[in-house]
Amino acid sequence: MSAAELKNPPQNQASGASDMAHIVLTFDNNKLASALYGQFDENLARLEQKLGVDIRSRGNQLAIKGSASAAEQARRALDTLYGILQKGVDIGQSDVDGAVRMAIAADDQLTLPTMERKGKVSAAQISTRKKTIYAR
Repeated sequence: MSAAELKNPPQNQASGASDMAHIVLTFDNNKLASALYGQFDENLARLEQKLGVDIRSRGNQLAIKGSASAAEQARRALDTLYGILQKGVDIGQSDVDGAVRMAIAADDQLTLPTMERKGKVSAAQISTRKKTIYAR
């Protein structure tokens, strides 16, 4: 499993960079960490491209820098991929893309609008011509 630390960035940066985060992940198994990074760090480069973060590897440690939400999404994606590797399954680019989509979807689910109806809170509704259908 991996251990994550959230480090505060230096305070002397410009005010536009106030939402920047620095997350350090440490992986227990170097062999799995190498498989996670991919050949020539291709999996890390794909994560950087998809999420707009900067990922630096040094041995079994990864440093993720970027906006707070993007860095957290990258951390979740890397934890998911590392969990897959721990089960003995090899990962490829499609697995990396899937982990990124799941990490982004997790943020979207947290911000779904809710509607209140007769004291009940519903996360989704479908409006048809005849009536509105609410999720249970």
